[in-house]
Amino acid sequence: MLRNAFMDTDLSSDPPDFVSQQGLSLVAHRLRRLSELFVAAYGRWLPDLGISAPPRALSTILLLEQRGAIGIMEIAASIRLSHPLVIKLIADLEERELVRIERDPGDARRRLISLTARGSAEGVLIEEALTIMEQAYAELFREVGVDALDLVTRIENACKGRSFELRLHHAASAPNSKKKEVSCDT
Repeated sequence: MLRNAFMDTDLSSDPPDFVSQQGLSLVAHRLRRLSELFVAAYGRWLPDLGISAPPRALSTILLLEQRGAIGIMEIAASIRLSHPLVIKLIADLEERELVRIERDPGDARRRLISLTARGSAEGVLIEEALTIMEQAYAELFREVGVDALDLVTRIENACKGRSFELRLHHAASAPNSKKKEVSCDT
């Protein structure tokens, strides 16, 4: 069944989108919403392909498929998610019997994560799903006239060269900064 994120919603009666009205200053919020829209859509679609893994775990399963047994810190560094988030993700995958967790024979403090046979089978299905997802993204980005992958890569590289936090500090200290004066006087 085809679904639309807004299929049960009459948008004409919705209040104006407050976040969109704020313009560029809340673009991160809008990007997060867009990401959630994509993840939710393929989260509903993946089971049609026989994939039981949560949609946020696709990169982890692919990483384990390619590298074999690795530690949680290496997973977190490779997919650039926080250590606590990866621990939760791995616990979910273990509960679904897609990964196994074993002690590292060379370091008893370290746990190694690897795919089970079921996880490896899903890895093959995920690779097929990613091909279809890439086609859907390409169609969407052609429709809107943006090479989104190039755009995201350029933004990531720019932030590696000069962090967004540094850019915020620079903007706040600029002479034409639109800082609001706050007063406790009434």
